[in-house]
Amino acid sequence: MPATRRELLLAMAAGAAASKTVAASNETKPPNILFILSDDHSVPFLGPYGAKFMSTPNLDRFASQSIRFDRAFTAAPQCVPSRAALMTGRSPISIQMGRFGLPLPANVTTLPEELGKLGYHTGVCGRYFHLDGVIAPNAVTKAVYDNHHLQTWAHRVNFKDVSPQTQTADKFRDFLSQVPEGKPWFFWINYSDPHHPWDKDAGHVDPAKVELPPYLPDLPGVREDLANYCREVERLDGFFGADLAVLEKAREQDNTIVIFMGDNGLAFPHGKGGLYDPGLHVPLIVNWPGKTKPGASDFLISGEDLAPTLIEAAGGTPPAEMTGRSFRNLLGGQSYEPRKYIFASRIHHGNGAFTRTTKADEFDLSRCVRS
Repeated sequence: MPATRRELLLAMAAGAAASKTVAASNETKPPNILFILSDDHSVPFLGPYGAKFMSTPNLDRFASQSIRFDRAFTAAPQCVPSRAALMTGRSPISIQMGRFGLPLPANVTTLPEELGKLGYHTGVCGRYFHLDGVIAPNAVTKAVYDNHHLQTWAHRVNFKDVSPQTQTADKFRDFLSQVPEGKPWFFWINYSDPHHPWDKDAGHVDPAKVELPPYLPDLPGVREDLANYCREVERLDGFFGADLAVLEKAREQDNTIVIFMGDNGLAFPHGKGGLYDPGLHVPLIVNWPGKTKPGASDFLISGEDLAPTLIEAAGGTPPAEMTGRSFRNLLGGQSYEPRKYIFASRIHHGNGAFTRTTKADEFDLSRCVRS
């Protein structure tokens, strides 16, 4: 039976009221937080940073609605210490995370734990996130880990899954299905792209069109390797799009801060493992609906700054031991005193014992200050 005009008006009024209720709810509810991390990803190898020889439509679209940070630097050019800084807001040296296989000390608080105190449901998924140590396949190591309770992340988050990057959208969907009604949430997704070794068939970048940075020689092998690297960036763009589609299908996009970032630089000379810009300078793009205005920022940002920023965005106060500086006001267009320097450290990047035969690519301690 066709609806009467009165019934249609009542339905429209109810819909408008529901929309206002949702809007009001989003204004009072702390924002959800989706943190997406690529692996070994340097600026400028991404469409929003000017790489026109590759196709990254999902990240291009996301960046057009967000703040693109042009001077974001990780706290270390290696996976473990850089991620430790991201999750703790502290220098990896201060929390003794200077070795590849180390688990994060139990007494060091993390971003998801601080958000948990604020009522957040928290989780992590994707390729290994590197903060629970690496257990070698032998009984002695496993016994040490078990006897001393060295693996702590099962207690730091509500949801933990280590799966290939192809499953991140499914795991994100699983996580959202477990969030208690009305609770804000934090979810950390880890990609393996564009980590070495690179898959030649991950994308469609033409080696002849790749724009080589000035620190690399223009040789056919270099072009082919860099093209393979950029092909993996194209592939991660597809994963990124799939993860945002899950967010949109859940109708959570209007109250979710989305952060895309690289953990450290690319595995080329002067990159990963080195304190030159290609090892530390990473993409960072942030969208906070209703807060951020699209554009670019050239303020210095450190990997240590992420945790205190997100704690403040959630309505909390960062712990005093966090040395990172919150840029929450910068996201909201408010007054912000920028950094003058960032600090970074190259730390031990191997698991083996230190002996007289240890090579410098595994043990060559150094630090830097950058203005």
